[in-house]
Amino acid sequence: MPITAVNKYDLVADGFAERSWANLDFDMGHRFALATGWGAAIDPGDSVLEFGCGDGYLAQLFVESQRKYHGVDQSSQMVLMAQRRLARAGLKAEFAIADVQEFSLAAPVDAVVSYMGAFFTFVPEPLSLLRRLRPQIRKKIILDLNPRGRTDLASAIHMLEAAGFDNVTWRPFFVPMSVKLPQVALNLLTGLEETPLVRSLPLRWKFDVLLKGECCPETRV
Repeated sequence: MPITAVNKYDLVADGFAERSWANLDFDMGHRFALATGWGAAIDPGDSVLEFGCGDGYLAQLFVESQRKYHGVDQSSQMVLMAQRRLARAGLKAEFAIADVQEFSLAAPVDAVVSYMGAFFTFVPEPLSLLRRLRPQIRKKIILDLNPRGRTDLASAIHMLEAAGFDNVTWRPFFVPMSVKLPQVALNLLTGLEETPLVRSLPLRWKFDVLLKGECCPETRV
């Protein structure tokens, strides 16, 4: 039987985060800080939906900080590992096994995030899904993108705008996944994410970008 993307992640789910990110605590802490503080604030009590929740490392940060969290992943084993991670920490969150492309929100949420390469990698029709999600998002959406992949940065920005999101912008994400670095170097790299002229150069060779679209108050659910 051929190995599908779902099969692949099922096979590596146990210990996935700890095995995959060389700078795990810093990396996920940075993602969390951007999710809650970049653009419209996601405050304690606000709700967050994460596509590609993996084994729940970021989920734990959201729940520990009093955000209402719902995670979605196509891999049943990833969801199982996420549930176990939160249970070990004495925390609770909602998880679902689902194809992101087919997913529909039952109720509005304050934010949607997709940090694990899930959105533009695994969603065959991103614009149609963004249009379907937009009326159910109160504050913002943050998606990651490999700008050297099948969807380039300009096209991704256009999709967010066409779906009805406002204040669409982007920033690079310079925390390396596979190279362990000291704290001072990580701080320097994340500082460069906001430096004009410099921030675009490394994207020719590596690193992902994050895109943010907001929902203006007059158009929020």
